[in-house]
Amino acid sequence: MEYITKFRLKIISEYGMSKKKSPAFILYIQYLFFLLGVGIFRVLPLHAAWVLGRFSAWCIVVFSRRLYKRAVQHVIHSGIRKDRIEAEKLARASVLHMVKVFIEVVKFDQIINGKNFSEFITVTDDPVSREMLNPETARQIILATGHIGNWELAGGCISHVTGIPMTSIGRRLQNPWISDYFFRKRCSFEHESFPKEKGLRPLLEAWKTGRDLTIVADQHCVRSEGVEVTFFGHPARAHSTPALLQLKTGLPIGLPYLVRKDDDFHFELRSIGSFTYKPTGNKEADIKAIVQKYTDQIEQVVRLYPEQWLWAHRRWLDCGRRESAQYLAKQNSGTVQSQQE
Repeated sequence: MEYITKFRLKIISEYGMSKKKSPAFILYIQYLFFLLGVGIFRVLPLHAAWVLGRFSAWCIVVFSRRLYKRAVQHVIHSGIRKDRIEAEKLARASVLHMVKVFIEVVKFDQIINGKNFSEFITVTDDPVSREMLNPETARQIILATGHIGNWELAGGCISHVTGIPMTSIGRRLQNPWISDYFFRKRCSFEHESFPKEKGLRPLLEAWKTGRDLTIVADQHCVRSEGVEVTFFGHPARAHSTPALLQLKTGLPIGLPYLVRKDDDFHFELRSIGSFTYKPTGNKEADIKAIVQKYTDQIEQVVRLYPEQWLWAHRRWLDCGRRESAQYLAKQNSGTVQSQQE
């Protein structure tokens, strides 16, 4: 009983009481099942782990219909697949990708180390990627990235390849112990990661010491943390933190990412380049312009690897959210009013 009480205090201390939480014993049971899954995948040979992973993905599609249907809805909404059969195929691939990310995180340290790193992680042979990821030409940047490829392992791989240490911030999961597991796994090869509740301080301190700064910026955020942009032609709200950092530091914003080449733990580091922005003096407009620019970069990469992105995210303001109807009504009302004027 004392153990569960301490666990509950940990939840309260790290998350506060403002959001609706699952009971402590539910989170504790979740964590035990999570550890069981981690243990099973770690002892299994790689081929057997993939077989179990595919079965797990099938179970998610069959028994988590809400998540699966949301992914299909979002694929169609984006326009990247207009045929429902093709949209369902992509949604299933995305679910399988999510399971693969978990397996890769769990087994990464069993397969890849500093000595054999280059056998499994390669940099794509194009000028943009080589310039950003080559130790001789790499420079300190802000990475505004997304849930593309294996984002959990990307930070450590990028810092190892470039030789530039990296600091990232990320959103915590509801279960603090599961969240801590993934934060520990991210911290490898000179990559350190902090929960976003710590604010910008870890990133500003990292900037002063020459480290790269990384934020996963492809999720919906509350109004106070972001600005409205266009993503796949539809309104979305994106995090403004990378834009604020660029205006503060003057560092370029780039998007290197780690994609899976096969099921034998071979990955490829790629990049679509970086950009800098000259402030106009209008901070609000500058932030919006920068956020739209790196949102466009994320969209470009998702179009290249749609099966390696998480389509189940509630990304858009006009789809898949309880507030979407109110948002559309408000937009239509504003359009009618402007036409009358």
